[in-house]
Amino acid sequence: MLHPVRWPWLPRLLAGVAALAGVVLAACAKDAPASVLQADDLVPFDGAPFDRNAIVESTVAFSDPYALPEGVLAFLKHTPYGGRTSFLATYQSNGVLAADAIQRAAEVYQINPLVFLARAEMDQGLIGEQFYPLPPSRVEYVFRCGCSGSQCDPGLAGFDKQVDCLARTLRSDLSQACGVARTTAGGWGVGRGAATLDGVVVTPANEATAALYQYMPVVDEGTGGNWLFWNLWQQYANAVGYGGAFSDKWIGDPCCGDSSCPYANGTCAVNAPGGMCTAACNATGDCATDPQRKAVCGSLSGQGFCLRDCTVDACRQGYACVTVAVMGGGSARACLPGK
Repeated sequence: MLHPVRWPWLPRLLAGVAALAGVVLAACAKDAPASVLQADDLVPFDGAPFDRNAIVESTVAFSDPYALPEGVLAFLKHTPYGGRTSFLATYQSNGVLAADAIQRAAEVYQINPLVFLARAEMDQGLIGEQFYPLPPSRVEYVFRCGCSGSQCDPGLAGFDKQVDCLARTLRSDLSQACGVARTTAGGWGVGRGAATLDGVVVTPANEATAALYQYMPVVDEGTGGNWLFWNLWQQYANAVGYGGAFSDKWIGDPCCGDSSCPYANGTCAVNAPGGMCTAACNATGDCATDPQRKAVCGSLSGQGFCLRDCTVDACRQGYACVTVAVMGGGSARACLPGK
């Protein structure tokens, strides 16, 4: 197993290509005033103790786009608030249903949909609202993406665009925490102690927690900040019976380390955008197999690496379906970093 994979050809391949972790012009949203939250939001979850160093249990869980097997719409129709239906169940912006916007962002950016649901509640109390709330900015600029003071970019108006903006921001932060430097732009990283804006020293236990503190460097235990995110995450996960992600990562999926790629000889190419699960190989038969997904043994600078076969499985964002040489001769179509 390679620890970690750092391919010399990647810098050349990525030259001139906009990486997924590009600059995102978005302002961090503040906690919603207590008046728009539900009373249950501030009741401490009693199923697990709060750990400021582990806001979510694992990066794998944070990156699980299929955490809601019954779908986001089912969650919105039957919320944890006494089973009431959120107005978001029927709301749409720019022709996109809120539930579809959340699930699409979850899949494109490989982020658990519970993240967007928890943030929508903690930022503007939207999950608990039965009717469209006023002022409209609570919905149309829910995460304050594109806003500075009282001025907001009309091009980012709409719940769907706000969800996409939040997803890009969090994926960028997570990619930095998972990258070669293992730290975000603000200095948050696994095992790296740092003080939050409210003066609490935090040492993130996983990359997802580092990304959450990069987005909002506040603990605010008992009333807001990342404590509130943790509390909502726990309550929502408990309501739908989500027990965390079970390792089903595949070749080409994002990763933060070799443990994220649990198949035989799995390893993580840490300097690919968002990390990329792969494995060393001499022939395609060396790569892990799956009834629904395939991989090829691509020859990259004379070395064999398992790559996602994009003729049967679409490439994720930040990757392109290109023709590559195959170890032993011939060529195949596979996912590699690119537009």
